[in-house]
Amino acid sequence: MSSGIFRIFSLSSVCFASTRLMFALSLLITAASAFAHDNTLYYNQVSIDASASAEVENDTMIVKLYAMQESVDAKDASDRVNEIVNQALADLKQHPDIEVKTESYTTSPVYNKSQIVSWRVRQNISLKSKNMTQLSQLLGGLQRKMKLASIGFDVSKEQRQAHTERLIDEALTAYDKRASQVASKIKGGGYRIVNMNISTSGSESPRPYMAMRAMAAEADFAGVSPQTEGGKSTLTVRVNGTIELQ
Repeated sequence: MSSGIFRIFSLSSVCFASTRLMFALSLLITAASAFAHDNTLYYNQVSIDASASAEVENDTMIVKLYAMQESVDAKDASDRVNEIVNQALADLKQHPDIEVKTESYTTSPVYNKSQIVSWRVRQNISLKSKNMTQLSQLLGGLQRKMKLASIGFDVSKEQRQAHTERLIDEALTAYDKRASQVASKIKGGGYRIVNMNISTSGSESPRPYMAMRAMAAEADFAGVSPQTEGGKSTLTVRVNGTIELQ
């Protein structure tokens, strides 16, 4: 009886070991096939790059202002900041073409010899408008109570989209011309696209006009409308990919 049981267990062990061996061989064959596939040489394929760029007038002005007050009583400082900001927001409501956004609001302690001696409260607001002349003129009045942090310029979303669509057409035309030139010179035939990527670039954050200078000379700017010039931004569309010569 025990001998028969031993033979059954031995046979089962052999079958299990054989199954594991077959599974391991299957994995090796699959891995080898994948490795061979990844290292396949593709002939008659060429990488092509092309781009199109344009200088675009910055048609949007972005202004950062802040109100800051300091007091031994945090609530007193906060109340004064709220009064200044609320008054500025009320004045700006008279100009619906100016986009207004309230930003960070902070309360921080002021130390002297490791002791809190007062509290400083600050709130930032952001103004954006295509009417640069109007916004520049408003700054003179706003700076009587608020501080100027920075002025920046950017291309509006509408302008950016319109120019990007045109640049995509130009970049694709340049890509096709270059690919056709390569195909004609090397094999005297056509080509087909294997893969292609299209990307755009051009600062979507406002180009700073004055930041540190404004902070260093706040008193000089109080009540004065600063002279501004929007300048230009460069928008670029790039096309890159791989073609197969035919």
